[in-house]
Amino acid sequence: MGLSSEPTNLDPVIQGGTSQRAVKGAIYRGLFNYCKGGEICPELAESYEISDDGLTYTFKLREAVFHNGDPVTAEDVKFSLERIMDPESGASFSHYFSVVDSVDVVDENTVSVVLNQVTAPFLGYLSLAESAIVSKAWTEEHDGSLAEFPMGAGPFEFVEYLSGQHILVKKFDDFYKDGYPKADEIYFEFFGDGNTRVIALQSGDVDLIEYVPWKDKATLVADDGVQILGGTGPFMALVFNANHEAFSDPLVRQAVGYAIDRQVVIDTAFSGEGIPLYGMNIPSNSIAYDPQFDNYFTYDPEKAKELLAEAGYPDGFKATLLSTSQYDMHQNTAIAVQSELQKIGIETELDLPDWATRLEQNLAADYDYLVVGTAGDITDPDFLADYYENASGEIRYNNSPGFVDERIDELLVLGRSTVDPAERKAYYQELQQRALDLSPLVYLMWRDQSYAASNDVQGFEPLPGFLSFQSGYMLEEAYK
Repeated sequence: MGLSSEPTNLDPVIQGGTSQRAVKGAIYRGLFNYCKGGEICPELAESYEISDDGLTYTFKLREAVFHNGDPVTAEDVKFSLERIMDPESGASFSHYFSVVDSVDVVDENTVSVVLNQVTAPFLGYLSLAESAIVSKAWTEEHDGSLAEFPMGAGPFEFVEYLSGQHILVKKFDDFYKDGYPKADEIYFEFFGDGNTRVIALQSGDVDLIEYVPWKDKATLVADDGVQILGGTGPFMALVFNANHEAFSDPLVRQAVGYAIDRQVVIDTAFSGEGIPLYGMNIPSNSIAYDPQFDNYFTYDPEKAKELLAEAGYPDGFKATLLSTSQYDMHQNTAIAVQSELQKIGIETELDLPDWATRLEQNLAADYDYLVVGTAGDITDPDFLADYYENASGEIRYNNSPGFVDERIDELLVLGRSTVDPAERKAYYQELQQRALDLSPLVYLMWRDQSYAASNDVQGFEPLPGFLSFQSGYMLEEAYK
């Protein structure tokens, strides 16, 4: 499999992009995962019960072993969830688990999780790739360094990592699903350049690639030896550092929203493949979707200039936009945004490091504003918490540093702690209105996220929509 980048970290609690998730999806499993069609399916959890008050989840574990032969126990589950909750772990989604009051071992194969509030999307949290269950003994033996010593209970076990070349995993014979995985081994090879990745597929050097470059999609569609897999789901957006003097003002952030012709971004960075996004990043099949927000922004440079003047920047200002040179879509999105904003007086300097450096700067809030290409990490509308909830001031991969809004935080809590769909929708309607009015993020487009494979690859079916980034789970079904 040709990956678009070399994983920056193999610790399962760290979200480092799709390439990293492909490898982790082969090595690890959680209590639940997403399966074909995007449904939540039990993995290490064989069954579960929820208490009448909705606060206690009791999980019965299936018989499963880690790659070192140790059984997966309730102690391992407790250790793994508490590790995610520990601020020292650097877990990317620790904020989701702030709803957990305690994790208790009932017996060797039973664990209960007590929540501090009813949380409708809790099983979605447990289905994240970053919610993998790890071995307590193994992690402690290796001083917590799962980045160097990855070991899980997934379909493939880690064999070797040659920096700059490949990661090799092999079939785990004692995997708990009979007949899986179907492949004996997977070489994950690194091709940061899109052209090289496509050539490697067409020449037969690799069997499967992620991130089909948009400029090459038509060529691959016409290639009788290649199949295109997957489709639309992720989106492109701008994230503002609210600690920046100009971007601390919602009027300036709104001005950016009006100033960018989304079709220019699509044509520049995606060869015309994409759907303009002038509102919120909520799929039309979500319970939170409301068409009234589809066109909150329009392409209106004159209105953008008026808003800048009202904010005290009639002549514009200077800012640095962080993206990366490693992915054409990120770099070309930045170039298109730079060009569009120059028309209203915002002079943008581009900062285009490699992907690993870009991630470091992202998590250090070392930018004025940022190009992000991502998707919701769960299918429930509570995925919005990753972008907007920030009562603690935490810096995350997708949120706006320095942006805190008490009402948005309240609405997110109400949305996740309410079971009735109509009530939840009302909370998310108010949240969308407020999020767009304040615009700590401005959305640009829905984009295609295709895989491509040689025709002799069978079984691999990328997860749909938002979940495309977690398609590494499906590698257990791939074979030639």
